[in-house]
Amino acid sequence: MMREFGAAGAFILAWFLAMATLTVIGISVPNIAQRMTYWETFNQYSPPIFSLLVALAFFVIYKSFGRPMFIFLLLVMILLATTELGVDGWVTDLMTPAFGKYAGWLLVYTSAIMFVLRFFAGPIVHRISPLGLLATCAALAAIALFMLSSVGSNVVLVIFAATLYGVGKSFFWPTTLGVVAEQFPKGGALTLSAMGGMGMIAVGVLGGPFLGTLVDKRLDDNLQASAPAIHTQIARGQGEGYGMTYQTVDKAAVKKLSNTDQATYTKLEGDTKQGTLATFAILPTIMFVCYVALIIYFKSRGGYKVQELAMSADTSRPPSFPVGPGTMSGEMASGGVEGPVR
Repeated sequence: MMREFGAAGAFILAWFLAMATLTVIGISVPNIAQRMTYWETFNQYSPPIFSLLVALAFFVIYKSFGRPMFIFLLLVMILLATTELGVDGWVTDLMTPAFGKYAGWLLVYTSAIMFVLRFFAGPIVHRISPLGLLATCAALAAIALFMLSSVGSNVVLVIFAATLYGVGKSFFWPTTLGVVAEQFPKGGALTLSAMGGMGMIAVGVLGGPFLGTLVDKRLDDNLQASAPAIHTQIARGQGEGYGMTYQTVDKAAVKKLSNTDQATYTKLEGDTKQGTLATFAILPTIMFVCYVALIIYFKSRGGYKVQELAMSADTSRPPSFPVGPGTMSGEMASGGVEGPVR
């Protein structure tokens, strides 16, 4: 189990766990940067140091770097979770300028599609293989996000794009866990939990915040380029993150703008938020390339096959429970299933 996960898996997961812990502390303790003089330095260097120590300890104990394909899927899971959960968390806000109070129904609609389609994943997987399904879903999600970014407030096109997105994201999470279970059976609960946990943590500490920072950066750039006079009136604080620096918008100052300037700002903000989805379409595009690469890899090895655990036929060992008069047998001994269990 531990060898499947390996030191590389421990390093990646430990890094994101450290980032998540620091994020929670930063939110829970007001003004922690002022209370701790070296908080920023600690926040920057503690995740890699902690991750290296965990990975080193893991390697010393288990003598394994981890299965390369599992590590690859672990990294792809970051993109997957951001595409699904990150966009879900922002889609209402991003589409509100175009659809107002009805923007939230897009999330309800795509989630309803996902709920229904997951009941029919089995027959689809048997026809095109799990990796084929993941590649198809990634392509649909990329097309859908690009369409949502460019169709404006055209209701018909938005519903069509949302339908594609709902279909695309339906099978991401469960199919990925299925691939992990089929290819790394020795990993057991550890590899499955690590894969799911990686996605949940990544979208919280990386995907969602990155999307928000990207929107703020784009809005600042677009205001400076298209409405510099308005930008001068409402740009106040300095923001930074993920290698981007920008000026934040003072919402109170926006309310003091003239009606004409407010309308200009609202239009620019809406176009910026909706257009940001086109940038995020890059994520499922990268996922598509990754899944196609895996399909090619498996084809070179005879096709996608489920890995099965080999059972040793050691007849010299006594049975694990007594068999004879007065003892359990048959259904009772096998947990309700008359043997042999296959």
